[in-house]
Amino acid sequence: MQRRRFFASLAAAASPLTGQTQSPPNVLLLLYDKCRADAIGCYGNSGARTPHLDQLAATGVRFEHAYTPQALCGPARASMLTGLYPHAHGVRRNVYPAPAGRTNTNFADVIVDPFRDSRFRLWDNIVYQLNNAGYATGCVGKWHLGPANPGFFDTFKAFNSLLRHWVGTPHKSAYRPDVETDEGIRFIEANAGRPWFLYQSYYAPHEPLDPPRQWASMFAGKEHADYHATIANLDWNTGRLLDTLRRRNLLDNTLIIFTADHGRTWIDRPGSAEGIALSYEEVARVPLIVRYPSRLASGKVWKSGVDLTALTPTILDACGISLEQGLGNSDLTPSLHGSSLMQTMAGPDNWKQPVILQNVPQRAVEGSYFDERAVRTAKYKLILRKFDLRPAFRPGELYDLDSDPGEQVNLYAKQPRVVADLAKQLEAWAVRARDETALELARYCSAL
Repeated sequence: MQRRRFFASLAAAASPLTGQTQSPPNVLLLLYDKCRADAIGCYGNSGARTPHLDQLAATGVRFEHAYTPQALCGPARASMLTGLYPHAHGVRRNVYPAPAGRTNTNFADVIVDPFRDSRFRLWDNIVYQLNNAGYATGCVGKWHLGPANPGFFDTFKAFNSLLRHWVGTPHKSAYRPDVETDEGIRFIEANAGRPWFLYQSYYAPHEPLDPPRQWASMFAGKEHADYHATIANLDWNTGRLLDTLRRRNLLDNTLIIFTADHGRTWIDRPGSAEGIALSYEEVARVPLIVRYPSRLASGKVWKSGVDLTALTPTILDACGISLEQGLGNSDLTPSLHGSSLMQTMAGPDNWKQPVILQNVPQRAVEGSYFDERAVRTAKYKLILRKFDLRPAFRPGELYDLDSDPGEQVNLYAKQPRVVADLAKQLEAWAVRARDETALELARYCSAL
């Protein structure tokens, strides 16, 4: 694919819903780390304490089936920023500026700056484009794409990863999410008179969990208490950010996107050591709530599948930034793998296209690591793996998510026609996205 070139048009534009002109929107991209969709109240968890996120959903759009392109921190975050799947931007593993332990999901070598590493394609990203279009840009919290400002954030109060959730001694110092919210509020206040983009990213509820006692006490005796207590605190901090937008009269002209880089599993799944790096629902499915009143309906639930590569074109769309090359090259390869959620929602909610998932495991299965692709449709999920050791290809997994939402009963050997159909859908996507591994897996499966 050729390098994408953008041009900005930040003059006031007519709102499709109101017909009135408005200034370019602010953008608040709000991330929780390792947060399951079903940990949020509006996703059906009656025991959750997430009133601010629930209200955000009630006045925006909640996406019932949103998926991360790869259920690992660095690859997912790179996909959100570039609109590309990991095989295209190259960040298939986590990056660290110093040795961070030998695991299959970390690059073996030290990577100080992935933006200046020829292995990765990261410069065509939404923050770079917004910064060049005149937006104030800020990053607060966990970044996980290097330890320093790549150069396109005006404010960078962030870290790569692995900082503890307490600034000093636990329960005797400041709780880091509270401090990060203070920083986010300062950024909004300082830039209230101009368009801004804020990447507000909390490392919690990633382990090690040790929430403040006043939050932990709310869930005492309950399953996964510290996890849900941490999310309750993050929701409170989210409320502080939303209150700042209301007080400065910025709420309705701010595109607010809440999501997570990936979820987590509580059960033993093949290939995972920390409950992540899996294509199963509890890990790959993430919460996604988007609020922007001038373009999106209030209180809508979108049931068809979407993935987080849609964030870049959604932000471009809302901010009036267009792709010069449209769909890209003469061979019709798209410049972005995702589509604007606002454009998607202009059509029927019928899950017309499958969602594709990528994965590399944390640990070996049957003595071998592998590269994985999965196809998620309204009813089924097909998981295919190419192993490092012979035989390279082994039987995959097929789940009927209508009757088996927990993905416990593998139907791969019993439903060959379904498997073949899903493999064909993966093949078609692989050709468009130029994913050679997906293409190889799909064609191998189809030939069986």
